[in-house]
Amino acid sequence: MTAPDSDRFVVSRTAGRHWVQAAVLLAIGAGIVWLGLSASQQSPRVAGCVFGGGFLLLGLILVVRSLPTPVVNELVFDTSGISRIVGGVVWAARWDELAAVAVPAEPGRGTSFRVVIEPADPRFAERHRGLTPVAGGQWLVPGIALSATEADRVREIAGKCAAVVERPVAPVVPEPSPPPARVDRFVPTPATVPELDHVSIHVNGWDLRKVWFFDFAMAMLGIGAYVAVEFGPSGFLHTVCRILVGAVIVLVSVVHGFEFNSRKRELRADLRLSNVGFRWKTYTRKFELDWREVAELRLVNGRLEFRPADLDFPLRHGDAEDLALSDGWYRLPRPLSRAAARKFSRSAPTLLPRDVVLTVGWGGAPPTPITRGAT
Repeated sequence: MTAPDSDRFVVSRTAGRHWVQAAVLLAIGAGIVWLGLSASQQSPRVAGCVFGGGFLLLGLILVVRSLPTPVVNELVFDTSGISRIVGGVVWAARWDELAAVAVPAEPGRGTSFRVVIEPADPRFAERHRGLTPVAGGQWLVPGIALSATEADRVREIAGKCAAVVERPVAPVVPEPSPPPARVDRFVPTPATVPELDHVSIHVNGWDLRKVWFFDFAMAMLGIGAYVAVEFGPSGFLHTVCRILVGAVIVLVSVVHGFEFNSRKRELRADLRLSNVGFRWKTYTRKFELDWREVAELRLVNGRLEFRPADLDFPLRHGDAEDLALSDGWYRLPRPLSRAAARKFSRSAPTLLPRDVVLTVGWGGAPPTPITRGAT
């Protein structure tokens, strides 16, 4: 960033390097190893080398990650206009191309602001790529959010060169109204849509029927090979059956190890569908959406995608920018397994509202629209 009295302001989100953290970890690791080697007994030496080696390994990892030059990620405001830099100049707009600039806050997040520009020329989009269209013929600068201090500085600089307008972003889901004052008679109040039913889908879950069939086949093969080893004549067949028994044990262990890992909390992904909306949850991320914000939902070859109902969706959900596709659709990050796709195809038509168009396709077959659903 620049000084407050300057006419140039840089909002930088460039990832920094980790030289200080790496130096601290390497120093701690070297110290622990040195203390361990200087001990007279064997146990402290081993403990010092193990723990010190762990710190040294973490320090070396940070050193390796800090060696490449970080990709520049900046939003620059100056007297000439606005430019977005990601590695190189992605786009740049002059102030005379803009009619107004707005810096609205994301609904429900008063400390996060976005930059919205209103072009003066209707052919603005033909000259400038990389912007996200929003309602009212305006364009959102994607990939970067501002703090409250940065938003004030952007408004100050934009006010010197172009008009600054207010652009409230109303959430689709209304805020709950305050409780009414106590009265002597009953007064009905509008209620939110209750959640009547839901279904949970293990996104990367295995088909248990196939696992059971695999276990049965491996058990039959293993039992047959074991009987041949115990009661059959010695020779080439005896050796092959012994190898086969070991291979069956190893194969079953590997398959069940992968299946168990898919259910671990760190690797698991869950999709929860209800008559109100859907929730995507992993160990590090949770994304929830109301059906009133969704116009279409489609499952094509295991990829679940949705199209928002209005153009202001990017302003309300900045955390979904990495899910956006080039055609206005959004794609959830992980594909659904075969078992999860079947469960979704059975459950979604009964849970989705009728005004949400559902399309399902798999294995190269043409997608089939399903318009029936919950009321």
